[in-house]
Amino acid sequence: MITSSTTRAIELANQGLVNNPFLAWYNEGATATLGGTAIITGGERANAVTGSTYDKWRPNVTTTTAALSFDFGTARAIGFASIAAHNADTFGATVALQSSDDNSAWTTVASALAVKGAMAFRVTGSARYWRFNFTGLTISDALSVGVAFMGQELVIPTRLYQGFAPVITPTEVQLQSNVSVGGELLGSSVITQGSRLSVDISLVPATFIRGDDWMDFQTAFGIGKGFFLAWRPGKYPQDLHYCWRDGGVIRPENTGPLDFMNISMGARVHNG
Repeated sequence: MITSSTTRAIELANQGLVNNPFLAWYNEGATATLGGTAIITGGERANAVTGSTYDKWRPNVTTTTAALSFDFGTARAIGFASIAAHNADTFGATVALQSSDDNSAWTTVASALAVKGAMAFRVTGSARYWRFNFTGLTISDALSVGVAFMGQELVIPTRLYQGFAPVITPTEVQLQSNVSVGGELLGSSVITQGSRLSVDISLVPATFIRGDDWMDFQTAFGIGKGFFLAWRPGKYPQDLHYCWRDGGVIRPENTGPLDFMNISMGARVHNG
């Protein structure tokens, strides 16, 4: 789910980019000094910025709130902040992105009720301190967050129209079904489940593909780094996914005499 601050929503609308797909992969939060609520054993804050979904930040919830903060040392512009592989929705929590100049007085830049799956805030702002603040908790709630991202997104200048299959429910489900001698279904068990997606975008300007930002993403994708993907964020803000490479590397193709290229990539999607 994507929530945009009023300022950022106006900026995107003025630029005609509300429904352009975007990616976010470079987590500047991994370069910050992490702080906030005390942790439980094994729930180190650094777990949230490794890019993996297995190891998680686990705060020791002793009140109705918990926070994961980022000290960048100097003012840092943040345009995209997201969490994934979390369970905040199971506790009915509200998640707020907040900023501060002194690590004491905090301003809420954007907030939303926690939902299952990746959650993101598209904002405009600069501050030394940023944090995810979780409210509405109950003492001893076992809150956990696998991925906490602070940085920017890369908006692709060409929209993704047709031919894309969104991940609405798990796309890969392996079943073991039991059937009686008479052909009656006795029951089924899920062995494994997950999701994959495939992205094909045509007529992307070659200047964009050959630019530093895209090349940095393409390199990170090639070595299996995790990234966030939204295919039509304005119309389907719920279709935000935390992904990693599945299949081959990205190999942009020239389309013909005009200076455009086509790009394709396959990805695994974290469910939940």
